[in-house]
Amino acid sequence: MSRHVFIVGCGFPQLGLIRVARSLGFEVTGADLNPQAIGVPLVDHFVRASTGDADAISDAFKASGARGIATSGSELALTITAAAAHRLGLPFYADPDTVHRCQAKDAMRAGYGEAGLPVPRFAGCAGFDQAAQFVAEVGLPVVIKPAHGWGQRGVSRVDLPHELAPAVHRACSQSHGGGGCVVEEFLSGHEVSVNGWVEDGELVAYCVTDREVFPGTAPLGVMQSEVYPSVLDAASVERAVDAARRGARALGHRRGPCYSQVAVSPERAVLFETAARLGGGFDADVTRLASGVDLYARLLGVAFEDDALERSGRADRAQPALVRFLRPEPGLLRAIEGLDRARAMDGIVDAVVYPAIGAEVPGLVDASKRVGHILAIGATREEAVARADAAQAAIRLIVDPVARV
Repeated sequence: MSRHVFIVGCGFPQLGLIRVARSLGFEVTGADLNPQAIGVPLVDHFVRASTGDADAISDAFKASGARGIATSGSELALTITAAAAHRLGLPFYADPDTVHRCQAKDAMRAGYGEAGLPVPRFAGCAGFDQAAQFVAEVGLPVVIKPAHGWGQRGVSRVDLPHELAPAVHRACSQSHGGGGCVVEEFLSGHEVSVNGWVEDGELVAYCVTDREVFPGTAPLGVMQSEVYPSVLDAASVERAVDAARRGARALGHRRGPCYSQVAVSPERAVLFETAARLGGGFDADVTRLASGVDLYARLLGVAFEDDALERSGRADRAQPALVRFLRPEPGLLRAIEGLDRARAMDGIVDAVVYPAIGAEVPGLVDASKRVGHILAIGATREEAVARADAAQAAIRLIVDPVARV
């Protein structure tokens, strides 16, 4: 069989997958609506097609001559890839219904509840009146999320009564295909990401990272760094893994990549999300650096029904590693300074800035608007963090403050 893969998306969530496919000798066709996407120069063939249009992706696949289809990181791209694979009869690790349960916040919470998993108190709301009723019963603060959304779009924390109406409007307007919003109680706790693969129906965790987010409440929870190892003790990490494992089981996720967000407190581990995909923030790259297991290669194994590739890799190390994202400054990007110097620093595996010179850079309205990343390793967690700090300090984006967007 030809090893020609069609990758849905050429943005930073797919960058690691494209690189691994090329390193393994795959011919790669990439599809994206943006011809300036960061991954476009790395693919063999580029097709301009929206990652949100199943018809366009299906037609582009048929015209490409590719034999397998894959994507990573993006919930929207995953939805469309699963739908296209289903209609084209291509191998894929999850059917559209499973993908839906692992994306739609209302369906996800309902699945957790039926399985008896600890979750924040929540309610699906069509609009403000229902959200206000929930707040009256539970109190503030609360978190407002689109019922069907991704990338932290429309997600915010409400601390004061006057913030509720605009937050509900924002969330409902960002809910893909309608469906209103989900309002849930705000829980404090140490947030971690559990990265793994569902093997023979059971989640195997390969990397548990501390999830550090950008400050602010709107958008809420946009990841800034994923750091391995976690500062939690071994028992707390295992509780997080157990919660992630139970969540995947509750949602019927039986095969393939699994990315879970868990809040750990002294009393319990609470699931926030179970995603049937690789994390959208180079989580698979951190997992490979930390453990030696390449989850991108496993995705390609599924797409080509290559059992050896799907089950490849062993957890043979515990290498401190992290990803650090760069926050955008709104305006017109005039120059990028210090990138080569950052890349040459000890322990810096990768450093990339996404927008090209002359591009208009928006503010941090959701996770897709992050403008670059750094991958770093060290002999210790502290050394890896210090190296990422130094690389970040070396990179300077010169933005024209006059051309605000």
